[in-house]
Amino acid sequence: MDKVVKTLREAIQLAGVKDGSRISFHHHLRNGDYVLNMVLDEIAGLGYKDISVNASSLFDCHLPLADHIRNGVVTELITDYMSGGIGAQISEGILEKPVQFRTHGGRPADIIKGVTPIDVAFIAAPTADTMGNLTGKIGKSACGSLGYAFADAMCAKKVVVITDNLVPHPLAMRSIDETYVDYVVSVDAIGNPAGIVSGTTKITRDPVGLVMAQTAANVIKASGLLKDGFSFQTGAGGATLAAAQFLKEIMLKEGIKGSFGC
Repeated sequence: MDKVVKTLREAIQLAGVKDGSRISFHHHLRNGDYVLNMVLDEIAGLGYKDISVNASSLFDCHLPLADHIRNGVVTELITDYMSGGIGAQISEGILEKPVQFRTHGGRPADIIKGVTPIDVAFIAAPTADTMGNLTGKIGKSACGSLGYAFADAMCAKKVVVITDNLVPHPLAMRSIDETYVDYVVSVDAIGNPAGIVSGTTKITRDPVGLVMAQTAANVIKASGLLKDGFSFQTGAGGATLAAAQFLKEIMLKEGIKGSFGC
């Protein structure tokens, strides 16, 4: 007995998607994600309308979303970030309801508190086993952490895992446990890994951004905190990632070993 279903459409139906459903997606595949479009195309094909989409971020790869908005399939967007292409479409007034923006921390908090409930979470998984244990660390579409999907998996009424690397149970190196998962679907591809390194995940080449980054690294050095055991977090951002590169150079030159950095 396992949780694998034959098609995405079948999983959508089994999960109980209907008119007015609230569905969610994570953005760890960034501008290479295929899953959001894949799911919405199936939902549109089934004739469902008035769908609320809660996505941790939206990128230009999600431009087909605009057509689903115009056609009444999607009537509400909740997100933390929206890139220029899809943002321009929304700015033209195609969505009647205002977009709800949250921080990356505020989104899971509101999901957990029930402020933004989720009926069905669709989780793109670079690797999953037949019972729904999943990880982003391995597989042809490996993206690393799946942290943005944790709250979705824990709190959604139903969870559908979509993977392009289905492996036998049990998957030892799991990020999200099978106890949260209802259905598993295997597809040819969940995304284009090349799209992960794009936009804000590319180190800036802009001269002003590089000056900012070098200055930030110098300030950290001058603070006295840059010593053995140093830890830091950058997040995405071209100048931010450049600052991390400058910190690396300082640490190598002075023989400083950190505890973690991300």
